[in-house]
Amino acid sequence: MVWLPIRGGQQMRYLGSLALIGSVLAANVAYSAETGRIKRPSPDASELERVASETAMNDSLLQKGDIVVTHRGFFVFRGVGPDGYTYEFSTIPNPITGGRAAR
Repeated sequence: MVWLPIRGGQQMRYLGSLALIGSVLAANVAYSAETGRIKRPSPDASELERVASETAMNDSLLQKGDIVVTHRGFFVFRGVGPDGYTYEFSTIPNPITGGRAAR
């Protein structure tokens, strides 16, 4: 226990202040536990498309020649880049429409 050079009335105020701070901290912890994690708004459709595209283009199971369809179009996987970490892709026309614009 820490002894502070505080006289009678001051010691009671000090202990009262400590009790108040402790109860505020405890209430804050209890409130945080009840509400859970920070709530974010649900992502919109364009954000979901972007995340899905990034996931597909960073798939560790890709093999040379695999075609990846993203929100930006069709890509063929060429392999791992010269740095040994990034993936290289080339754009290709839509194989379903033969390069023509879809109707």
